[in-house]
Amino acid sequence: MAITRLPSSIYLADDSGDARRLAVIGWIRIELGRVSDASAHWLRFRSALAADPYLDIPTDSPLHAVDLAAGRGRPVRGVPRPPGTSAKDPYRHVVRRALEAIGSMPATGVGSAHRAGAPGVPFGDVKLGLYEAWVRHLNDLHAAAGSRAFIVFDGNGTESGLRRAHRRLVGRRHVIGDPVLVPAPRNPLLQAADQVAYAAFQQLALQPRREFMHTWLAEGVPHAAGPLAL
Repeated sequence: MAITRLPSSIYLADDSGDARRLAVIGWIRIELGRVSDASAHWLRFRSALAADPYLDIPTDSPLHAVDLAAGRGRPVRGVPRPPGTSAKDPYRHVVRRALEAIGSMPATGVGSAHRAGAPGVPFGDVKLGLYEAWVRHLNDLHAAAGSRAFIVFDGNGTESGLRRAHRRLVGRRHVIGDPVLVPAPRNPLLQAADQVAYAAFQQLALQPRREFMHTWLAEGVPHAAGPLAL
C-alpha cells in the first residue's frame, strides 16, 4: 500500500568529496513526464548567465561547481566586473544562482547524502558503498509510495560497480534497471546535480577557503533533503 506521495521520478545525480575522508552524492528528482519543464527552466537560467555582462559563459559551456567556486575558467581580459569585486566573484556566485534556480525548478525535488571514510578503507569503496546505500534508500522510499525510480548518473559507462549496486537490490525493485551513465558535460541537468553535490560537500566539510558557500545549499534550496548520512 502506498503510504506517501512520491511520484515515479527520474533522479539525475553526481558525486563530490575530497577523495580522502568524505564522499557525497547530490541529486535532483524530476517527476516523470515533467523533464521537459525542468529542462526549459534550466535553459532560462543558462540564458541569463549568457546575457550577464560580468560573465563569459555561453549556454552550451558546461558548468562545473568546483571550477566555478575557484573562479577558474574565466577570461583573463575583456570581461568587466562589478566595482569593488574580484574577477572571481561573479563566477563563484554562479553556484549560488544555480542553486536558487534549482530551488524553483518545477516538479523537482533535491537532496544529498554522504558517507565518511574510515582508516584502511579505499576511498573508492566508500564512494561505492554510499551509492549502493542511496539506491537502497530510494528503493525503500518508492516501494512505500508504490512508484518507480530511474537513475541517471555522471559516468562514462565503465562504472560496473554502480550497475552491480542496482542488481543487488533484494525483493521487488522500484529502482528500475541499471543506472544510465552519462558524462555530466553532455547533460545540462547533471550539471545542475553537480552544483547540489558540491554545495552539500561544502556544507559538510566547512572548508575555510570556501566559507562563502557553506550556507548556499540551505539558502538556495531550503526544501532539500539531507545531507543524509548513509
